[in-house]
Amino acid sequence: MYSTVAAILVIIGFSFKYLYKVQEYYFFVTRVYNILEYTLLSYFFSLYIKNKIFKKVLVYSAIPFIIFAIFDFILEKIPALPFTPLIIEYILLLFFIIYFFFEVMQETVVEPVYQRAIFWISVAFIINFSGNFFLFLYSKTSFDKEEFQRQYTLIYSTVTILKNILLCIGIARKEKKINTLFASDTLSEFDPFRNQNR
Repeated sequence: MYSTVAAILVIIGFSFKYLYKVQEYYFFVTRVYNILEYTLLSYFFSLYIKNKIFKKVLVYSAIPFIIFAIFDFILEKIPALPFTPLIIEYILLLFFIIYFFFEVMQETVVEPVYQRAIFWISVAFIINFSGNFFLFLYSKTSFDKEEFQRQYTLIYSTVTILKNILLCIGIARKEKKINTLFASDTLSEFDPFRNQNR
């Protein structure tokens, strides 16, 4: 669902920017994308976090984030990219993804963690968030410079392509269903006293 929403909004955003040349609508679409991305990802990662408190905090953090993103949009004097909401989104989601990995490390692992789709998806977003965090932080003051815009495009494109490759790997993973309990016939076949009783 995340990929579908992202693809639709990217197509709409680039249509406004490059086909219709309406910058204001492009910036509005990026704001909507920012809100939907945080909401979808917070819900997605809440499905995998086991701690009930962290799970609730993650899901309900979408409400103050949406309010903040709307206020940031209203208070913006000139339409621009939502760098401040993006920075906050990346910090929060990085924290929760790192906590998810902490929970994974506490588990008794039956299969290697890299064989699970969630591992590749989490790594994809960790690279995306950490790779773009300082870029967005610096963009608040330097985005108008032409040299910086070239560097911005290069870094953002590289990180995004890498994220998408890792997401494709994650989606392509077929997870094995591991039975934690033995099947009943397996237990009936295993009887150390069977030969003695005969």
